[in-house]
Amino acid sequence: MTDSITICITCYNDTEFIINTLYCLEKITKNPYKVIIRDNNSIIKNFIKLKKNIQKYPDVELYRVENFKEYGSIAHGISLNDLVNKIDTKYGVILDADCTFLLKDWDEILINNINEEYPIIGTQIDPHTDTNKPLDFPSIVGILFYTQIIKELNIDFSPNYDDPENFMDTAYQLKEKYIENGYKGKIINCINTRYTKYGPFRKILSGEYYLNGYKDIFAAHYGRGASLGKGKYLKGWKKRIYLIPIIGSYLLTLKGKRDKKKWIKICKKIVNAYNHEN
Repeated sequence: MTDSITICITCYNDTEFIINTLYCLEKITKNPYKVIIRDNNSIIKNFIKLKKNIQKYPDVELYRVENFKEYGSIAHGISLNDLVNKIDTKYGVILDADCTFLLKDWDEILINNINEEYPIIGTQIDPHTDTNKPLDFPSIVGILFYTQIIKELNIDFSPNYDDPENFMDTAYQLKEKYIENGYKGKIINCINTRYTKYGPFRKILSGEYYLNGYKDIFAAHYGRGASLGKGKYLKGWKKRIYLIPIIGSYLLTLKGKRDKKKWIKICKKIVNAYNHEN
C-alpha cells in the first residue's frame, strides 16, 4: 500500500454536494489523495453532470451501479462495503456526500492524531439525534483510518434490518469491532446549529465539527441531505406552515434549495480564505 489517501463517497443524486467536496479537497488537502465515488443509479442528468465535473480534478474515479434498487441505510451500507474493499492506500477516508472537510491540512492533522492504539478518527454523531449510534466513537459522516486495520476487522457496514426490535443503523459494527480488538477511536466534536448558533453555518441547519486544540471549523455536514427532507424542518412553529398540503411542501423545497446554495457558498468561502492567507 502507498502512503497516500483514498476518499470514498457514496452518491445518490448528490451531485452539487460532491462537486463542492472535490473543490474543497483540492484547496486544503496536503497529502496525495484519490477519490472513489460510487453512484447508486442516480437520475441520469445528475450522473452526467457529476461525470462532466470530475474531469476538472485528477485521480477521481466515478462508477455507476445500474438498476440498483436499494435505498436509505441499506443502500449506504452496501456501498460502503464495496468502496472500502477498493481502498489500496495506507489511509482511507469515508465521507457522506453532503459532508466536507474545511480546515487547511485536514488530512495531515488527522493522520497525526491516529496511531496503533487509536487507528481511527472522525466526526461525532449529532448529540441531539435520536439514534443508537455511540457519541464517544467516530461516525461515518467523515472518518479517517488505517486501511489495513479496518480490512482486518472485516466490518459489515450494513444495518441489521433482520432484527427490527433491536435495529442498529449503518456501520453499527464499527465501534464494536474496534473495541473488541483492543483499539480506540478519537472524535471530532459535533455542534448542531439548530441548538447552538455559533459557527459559520449558524443561520443554516448544519452539523459543525471542531477538533480539540483547533478553534477553526474542521468540517461541516448539511442538515437536510440531498433529499431536502421535510422531517429535518418539522420543528416548532414552522411545523404548522410546512404541513399545509401542497403549499407547505412547495415552500419547504424552496427553502431547502436556498439553504443548500448558501451552505455550499460558505464552504467555498472558508477554503478560499486559506489561499488568501498565503
